[in-house]
Parts: sequence; C-alpha cells; structure tokens
Amino acid sequence: MVAGVLSRISYNDAVLLVSITYSGYDVLCRWDEFSSCAKPIQWQLIISYALVVAFRVSHFVGQHYANDEEEFLLNFRHKKVILQALVCLTWIVTLPLFIGWTLIGTVWLYEIFSQSSECLPAGTQPWFLVFWQALSYLWIVVHVVFCVIACDYERRLRSSEHDLRELESDGDILSRWGRMSGIGSASYGTAPWAKHRGLSALEIKQLPCEIHGGCATECSICLNDIREGDSQRSLTRCGHTFHKACIDLWVVRCAECPLCKCEVRKVDGTIPLRSFV
Repeated sequence: MVAGVLSRISYNDAVLLVSITYSGYDVLCRWDEFSSCAKPIQWQLIISYALVVAFRVSHFVGQHYANDEEEFLLNFRHKKVILQALVCLTWIVTLPLFIGWTLIGTVWLYEIFSQSSECLPAGTQPWFLVFWQALSYLWIVVHVVFCVIACDYERRLRSSEHDLRELESDGDILSRWGRMSGIGSASYGTAPWAKHRGLSALEIKQLPCEIHGGCATECSICLNDIREGDSQRSLTRCGHTFHKACIDLWVVRCAECPLCKCEVRKVDGTIPLRSFV
C-alpha cells in the first residue's frame, strides 16, 4: 500500500512536503524565541502545517483505494470503510478544524503586528507569516468548493432516487426493468443523472400516456415491439413513441428524445432547464 501511495505523489506535493518539513523544523528549533510574542504564533504554524499534511496524506490514501477515474472526496457513498472514514474525516473534522485554526491564526498575527512586531526570531520574515495565511485561505476556498460540489452531487442523487421511486410506484418500470431507484448507491458514476438531470417524476407523469392499440411498433430504446395493451408515451415536440417504462427512465436522466435529440417540453410548453457540472 505504501508503494502505491508514494507512486501518486506529484512533484508539487513533494515540494510542498519538503517546504513544510523544513519550515516546521525551523520553528521547532527557534521555539523559545517566540516567547515574547503577544500570541503563540509558533503553535499556529506547527498545527496548520500538520493539518495540511493530514489533508494530503488522507487524499493520497483515499485515491489509492478509490477507482482511478473518480475523485474520492466527491463521493459520499463509498462501499469501502476506509474511504467512508477518510471522506468523513476530511469534511467533518479536518476542514472545519483548519478553517477555525486559520481564523485564529489571522487574529493572532494581527495582534502580534500591532503589539509586539519585534518579537519574531531573527531570520523569520513577517511577510512569510502573511503569505502562509493567504495560502491557507486559498487552500480553504478550494476545499470548500469541492465540498459544495460533493454535497450538490449527493443532493441530486437523492432527488433522482426519489423520482425513480415515484416512477416505480405504478409498477410499469418494475415489471419491465426491475428496481432502479437504488442503482446509484455504489457511486455517482453508476447514476449519471446525478450530474445531468432531466425531468422530475411529477413532470414525467404529466406527459401524455396511452394504451397502445393496433399494429405493433418498435420501441427504439429497448428494441422490442410496443404491442397492443402496452403503455406508451409520445413526445409532444417530435412525436416519437416509446414504451412508457423505457422513456420514463430516459427523460429522468436526460430531457431529450433518444432518437432526434429534440428537447422534451413540459406539459406547460416550456423546455426544462438542465444543469451540467
């Protein structure tokens, strides 16, 4: 495992690790020289260094156990216990702690500059402390954005699962395709509609539906015939007809006709807004 984790360390991460190690060692060697400062800024530096290292180490380990094509921090539904633990540790413990500690460090740094600016050890430049605080806030912004994206993915997936459960309630999808509402429980990659949404269950149920009569016609989604007595839906803009169960599963993830890519209109005539990530 160690070899796999080390193989993921990039040049930038190696530079970051070396820089933090050197700076931390320098602070420890000059620890007593900070005693005249108004606030223990040396503690702020050491702990913030440790939190940054914890960020990166947890990320290396998480990516080692996760699928290569996914960013493990964006998924709240990992099956592996270690990935669940690392995601919770990052978003619930490490990030809030780093935010709080950085804010405390900013207040301390202000008090030091205003009350005891000459207390810093020789060779410790005030600009470096300001630079580290700015870098910490940039780190926070990046991870907060990632956290918001992860929460938005989870919200969309929960909404999609709710829509699928609503569509399954009439039994048509269950009888033809089985239960689909739990398909995204493993990861977001198995439920693409978590990122690219179509119509809601309520909007789909309002689309025209009828019982097929007359000659059999092919459903281009499942490639089986729509036979007499089958439930079918015809899309209002293009007129293409499909099995009800087939087109319902299609438009819940993508509000386009699978044949001509014409956007599906709601019953009020508007085209649904689709969000892309």
